Amino acid sequence: MQNKINLGIIGKNFGYNVIYKSFLKNKNYKIIGFSFKSEKFEKIKIPKGIKIYSNWKNLILDKKIDAIAIAVPPILHKNILKFAIKNNKNIFCEKPLTSSFKEASLICNLIKKKKISHMVNYEFANIDAFNFFKRKISHNIKINKIYLNWFINMNKRPDNSWKENHSKGGGIFFNYICHAIYYMEFLFGKIICVNTNTLLKKEANIKTLKGKVIFKNGLSAKLDIRVGSIKHKITPIHQLKILSREKNYVLETELNSLSDQFKLMAFDKKFNKKMKILYKSRKNKNDFRIKPTLKNSKKFYNWIIKGKMQTPNFFVAKRIHLIINKMILSSKMGKKIYI
Repeated sequence: MQNKINLGIIGKNFGYNVIYKSFLKNKNYKIIGFSFKSEKFEKIKIPKGIKIYSNWKNLILDKKIDAIAIAVPPILHKNILKFAIKNNKNIFCEKPLTSSFKEASLICNLIKKKKISHMVNYEFANIDAFNFFKRKISHNIKINKIYLNWFINMNKRPDNSWKENHSKGGGIFFNYICHAIYYMEFLFGKIICVNTNTLLKKEANIKTLKGKVIFKNGLSAKLDIRVGSIKHKITPIHQLKILSREKNYVLETELNSLSDQFKLMAFDKKFNKKMKILYKSRKNKNDFRIKPTLKNSKKFYNWIIKGKMQTPNFFVAKRIHLIINKMILSSKMGKKIYI
């Protein structure tokens, strides 16, 4: 294998708008193939030198391709992953890894027998403001309480859309909560217990998860995550409040568009209006997901070339599936569940 990795991408929408544009910025890759179901290319600009495969199996079987990136509905991931593992391809997969914990366990059992590099594109740990808090602040403060408020206001999707269906890898858990699980463990350590409640306000079509997670170090975080359609006027925000003995910190974005960036702010203990912005990204017209995905592409390359395992990988993704299952069980049983 040459030091430059030949990459094939499976999937058109996220595959082009985020995966392709991210890996294109990484000069360690050469994108040589694309596979997607639709034959309509009018919204995407793929250079002539990139081969289009009508069947993803043919892309995987191409011996020139060293690694694949998967960005299709999660219900399709299992078969693609199994075929790619069988044919010894390195794999970069969009989240969630699969549409169930059972499938994630199967894939992990298959891949641990192979010398294959594998990553799942959980992005939030690569966001600059999150990294700034982790590196510069978290080790120097005594955290008392954590609050996560994430309110999403979106256009209503068709009821048959996979993004609305938990069993197909969508819904509030696989679109949003999986991200929160990943970055909370990145910032605060392993979650050992969940006590959550999920509900749907039918009159307003607002899906909600409320509750608490407890970490191994004794910290806990209160969660309030809501997803509603635009007509119900949920004010969108993604806000992580971290209360400490010294100061209070807030990681926040207003979610007005895909180019919005997180900022990190410091408040006094009473949360008055006097605040200090500790980190704010430069204004960027690009989709905010491209830069974190680019960072994951660099980790993926290092694993392929140097053989050193990176995260987030398939085993991390399997753990996220496990925690989601425990949250669902906690909601059904009305009590806390240990991981």
